[in-house]
Amino acid sequence: METQDITLAERRQIVIPKEVRDALGLKPGAKLQISLDGNKLVVEKKVSLDLSRWIGKAVDDGLSRDQALSELRGRPVPWVRSQQRAARAGRP
Repeated sequence: METQDITLAERRQIVIPKEVRDALGLKPGAKLQISLDGNKLVVEKKVSLDLSRWIGKAVDDGLSRDQALSELRGRPVPWVRSQQRAARAGRP
């Protein structure tokens, strides 16, 4: 991803470009961490997984690891639509 110039607003706020928000799956209310690295401002997506609700409930749903992680992270899962269409057409 290319670097992008952003402007500090009058109220000292910044806008994270849409391309970056989409790439990180950021939605309103997302938690971010901010730190300084020398003269660099580092903003990272804060990820905390509470897996307690999943313990003992795993089922083999046929998803690959990457597909399952994408679903857990809230990113679009394009294979769901194709599976739904196949189910409506009576195919497995």
